[in-house]
Amino acid sequence: MIARALDLLRNCMLAGMLLLFAHLAVAAPNRIVIVTTTADGAYAEATSTLRGLIEASMPVVEVDIRNWEQASTDTLADSRMIVTVGTQAARVVAGLGLGQPVLHILLPASSYEKLPPPRAGATMSAIYLDQPPERQLALIRLALPEWKRIALLGSPGGDKALRRLADLARERQIEVREATIAADRDLYPALQQVLADPAVLIATPDAQIFNSYTVQNVLLTAYRHRSPVVGFSAAYVRAGALFALYSTPAQIAGQAADAVLRVIRGDGLPPPRAPRRFEVAINANVARSLGISLESGEQLTAELRRLEGATP
Repeated sequence: MIARALDLLRNCMLAGMLLLFAHLAVAAPNRIVIVTTTADGAYAEATSTLRGLIEASMPVVEVDIRNWEQASTDTLADSRMIVTVGTQAARVVAGLGLGQPVLHILLPASSYEKLPPPRAGATMSAIYLDQPPERQLALIRLALPEWKRIALLGSPGGDKALRRLADLARERQIEVREATIAADRDLYPALQQVLADPAVLIATPDAQIFNSYTVQNVLLTAYRHRSPVVGFSAAYVRAGALFALYSTPAQIAGQAADAVLRVIRGDGLPPPRAPRRFEVAINANVARSLGISLESGEQLTAELRRLEGATP
């Protein structure tokens, strides 16, 4: 009797261990690692939102969050997929040359283009911070229909998105004033050059030019030249841009969660692309100071989405 009970106990333990091993065998490949540049601000919001969406829609998936300094071949080796948040995290992970699918978010297209290519057989994609040039020009036409001149500042070597923006503007009979910024000292002379006649200055997510150290110089110089600035974040509007076209960290995280789901289901990563969803914010005080009549940010957002056939 006791022997039979012991045999039954051993069998139950063996079955439990087999179930545990089976669970681990299934769970391990479904470990998603989010590597973030910093745990603050937009990075934290995107990371938290992405983790919540993955866990809500895919309960069997384990989500591991690591700072870029913790990213290594060993810590990422057993993951099913990696998502990086921000340029620094993207650079570190791309430099490891891993074999898993990697999705980079919250980085400019120009930064993505400079990353080392994935190793043979691996895949890499991105959701850019940059808005599509078509969307930017459509918004300027909606908000400032009488303005037919734009100003662009770029880094040496340029990037494809800025080049595409300039080409599209010219195709649409918009005058384009351009300048290249090779060093900090070039910024003010370049602004004087491109804003010699009032123009819509389009700020881009190029951190070498538009950053926390230069924002006031850019905005004050543009204001003195009676030139509106189009920013790429809500913070730019708060600082003094006329309006901004941007995607929130949560919106980008939602798009990233869709890409993760595709990979878990066995599909490939989508190609690198701009954010699907977006917002428009305006600065009514700056509009009044420049004598410009603007619709509300909500109205401009709705009109732009309607033009694109996008859902709210």
